[in-house]
Order: sequence, then C-alpha cells, then structure tokens
Amino acid sequence: MRKIMDRLRIVKSWFFLAPALALSLAIPRTGWTQEAELVRKWNRLIQKDRTAGRKAAYARWSGMNKRIFGHNLDTPMVPASCLKILSTGVVLRHMGASYRFTSSLLGELQRDTLTTPLYWRGNGDPSMTLDNLSTLVRQLKAKGVRKIPKGVVIDDTYFDRQKPAGFQFSRGNEGFLALPTPTTVEGNAITVTLEIKWEEVTITCLPASPYHTCSSEVTVGTKEDLRFVTETRGDVLQIKAKGTITAAEPKVVNRVRSFDSARFAHGILLQVLKENGFTVDETFARGKTPAKVPVLVSHVSDTLAALVRGTNRHSNNFYAENLLKALGAQLTGEPGTTQKGLDAVYAFLTRAGVRRNQVVLANGSGLFGNSKISARALASAMEQFSTLPWLQTLMIDSLPRPGRDGTLYKRFTGTAAEDVVYAKTGTLADASCLAGYIHKGNKTILFAVMQDGINGDLKGARALQDELVVSLAKFFKGQKP
Repeated sequence: MRKIMDRLRIVKSWFFLAPALALSLAIPRTGWTQEAELVRKWNRLIQKDRTAGRKAAYARWSGMNKRIFGHNLDTPMVPASCLKILSTGVVLRHMGASYRFTSSLLGELQRDTLTTPLYWRGNGDPSMTLDNLSTLVRQLKAKGVRKIPKGVVIDDTYFDRQKPAGFQFSRGNEGFLALPTPTTVEGNAITVTLEIKWEEVTITCLPASPYHTCSSEVTVGTKEDLRFVTETRGDVLQIKAKGTITAAEPKVVNRVRSFDSARFAHGILLQVLKENGFTVDETFARGKTPAKVPVLVSHVSDTLAALVRGTNRHSNNFYAENLLKALGAQLTGEPGTTQKGLDAVYAFLTRAGVRRNQVVLANGSGLFGNSKISARALASAMEQFSTLPWLQTLMIDSLPRPGRDGTLYKRFTGTAAEDVVYAKTGTLADASCLAGYIHKGNKTILFAVMQDGINGDLKGARALQDELVVSLAKFFKGQKP
C-alpha cells in the first residue's frame, strides 16, 4: 500500500511540474545564465547612456507571460509613431484584413448629360491616387456622360470635420500633416518637384488643379537649403519654393499638404474631367449625396491588410488618421470621428489588461507628442494581438524590416537582428521609440524601447535602441548577448 501511495505522489508531482518543464523547453536554448547576462547588459547600457530625458525598456516572451526585462515599464511616455502599432492593430481587429474602401461617382444620367450634380463620395480610402481617379473618369465617359451642367459636389460627410488632437495647432505645410478626410486623392497633398535643367531650376506640381499654383525662387548652390512658403489667396493655395539645390542632387521631390481638402479634391476632379473632354460647371460645392442618386462608377481599394502594411512600414500619418476615423464610422455609425476610433482602442487596451492610468491617446498617428503610453502597455497590446493568430501574423508582417522597404532600411543590417527583427520606429524632435517583435518560426519576443525629453538627440536615442535590440536578438538565437 505504501509503495502505491509513493507512486501516486510521484505522478501527482509530475502533473504539476510538467507545465513548467514545457515552458522551459519552449524557450530557445539560451540558458538561464544567458538571460541573466542579457539583463545585466541591458541595465549596463541604460545606465551608461548619456541621452537626455527618460528611458523605458521592456521585453517579454510572447505566449508565455514571461518577462525578460523591465525598466520604467509602467511610466507613460511619448510613443511617437510607435502608436501606429496599436491604432492599426485595432483597426484590423475590428474591420478585418479583407475590408476594402469604396470611392464612387454618382449622378442621374439622361443621354449624355447629368441632370444632377456629379457627386464624389468616399468612405475614407487613404490610398486613392490620381491614376485611380483618372480611371474612374474614363469609365464615366464610357457610360456616355459628356456634360455636367450642375457641377461637382464633394460628399465628405462620412467623417466629421474635426481635426485630430494636435493638428489644430500645426501651421506646417509638410505633406505628412495632411488632414484625414473620407474623399481623398494623393494623400491630400501636392507633389512638388524641383529639377536642374540647363543650369536652371524648373518646378512642377502634381496633381494639377485650379486651386493651387507653384512658383520657384530656387537657385543652384553648393549646399541644399530648401523651404516652401504657402499662402492662401481667395480659394487658391500659392506654393513658393525658395533656397538652393545642388548639382550633386539635381532633382528634389517634396510634398506640401492641402489646406482645404474638399476644395483640393474638387479641383483635381474638375481638372481630370476637363482633360477628358467633359463640359462641367466649375462652381465649388460640398454636401451629402441624396439617397436615391445612383452610383455610376466606383473604385475599390486594396485590402485593409495591405493598407496597414503601407501605414506601418512607411509610418504614414495620413493613412493612420484616416483608418482611425473609418474605424469609428464602422463601429458606431457616421460620421467617423477620431474619438470614436480612440474609444475602440481604449476598449481593446482594457481587454489586454492595461490600466487606464498607463495611457493617454490623442490621435492615431502619434504626431505632436500628445499621446502617452507605458512600455508594458504597448507590449501588452501586441500580446493581445496574439489571441487571434491571423492578426498577430499580419501585424508582424506589416512592420519594417532591416535592409528592406520601410523605416528600418538602414538599420540593423549585418547584425544578429537583421533576419529576426520586425519593428515600428517613432520619431519626434523630443521623443524616439522602437517597438515590435523578435520573431522566427514559432518563437516570438515582444519589446518596446521608449525615450522622451531627448532634446533632439535622435542619434543617441537610436544608438541605445540598436544596442539593446541587437543583444536581444543574440539572446533569442542562443548566442552570447
């Protein structure tokens, strides 16, 4: 009897020890001593770093609830564009990878004439290009339309007209500051190209529109020093390029945002219609499309998974803000608002176990430094993605990789991290962030390195991030950190 009881105790002990043993076997064969060495190295790197401001660093195994390292892990800090991991992940979670946006031209047609205005209605596609719009107009022409005597109406009612937090104070004219709108083309920005030809500097602005003009006072110099001055006169945005470009780089391309997105869309559609032989009244109008007006032609975007990939790899602020407002409309009805989208993000964070005092959200892109989140909270959100394997797979795939297309193109090449890191960068004048995954096969480490108050020392901030992540990649591979 005693032997039987002893055997039962052994079985019972094995029953409780088995999960712990399985967990230890699932971790790469780095050994606990290597993990201790990694922790010492991260502490050493953080302590000796001379970059100004605050620092937070967090790393954990995905799917195991096992922390590897934590420093200031619960201190809310400015994530900059690392916030896009969170906002785009929640958009994908609710709207689905295969979701597509639709942009339509609507109107009543009799013979070759529209008896109504031509309505352009969109639901937030941030990727609509001039080529897409030109294709729509050619399809409209193929339907027999030639005359639009009641003009064009821009239907931008799918979103509200409220600027996301931070944008209302910005007077910059850079293209990445373009405001989110449901009816878009070319990211609501003008591409300005300056090029040296026969020792003169030429300027072109695309897409063409009656609502903006471009001029240049740029000369050829020994150092590039280029700036753009914008001024609105009446309904026309005047863009003037000033400064110098060099013979060493004879072609320079910049983007300048539109300051009136509805008028910008209206002007470009007018231009394309006229180039295709339509007669059209040019009076500007915006408003809601009447319910019974039929769709004439439509453009359907790429999948949401592809748009999220474009958002994260190139840190596209316009895409991020548009997607967040579209999420708000999708979940709670028109109009889509930034706040409606953020409410969905807050709810997601709650499900991920994030305390409300660890996060403040202002917009979907991370611009302007109004948002704050702790390193643990950001990593917890990434871990929550893993509850839906398809979502985690798409989010990992959406992030930049070293030596490839995206914001990590020039980082980590030739290091242990080159083939295993997938990470989102975040850059503001006073903050820098790198967050993402060390991933290969079925093993994944989540990490977030955040710094704010850096006083413009981006080089120093990135140097620390790179050292931390390379040592983490070595640990992941079973090498000496």
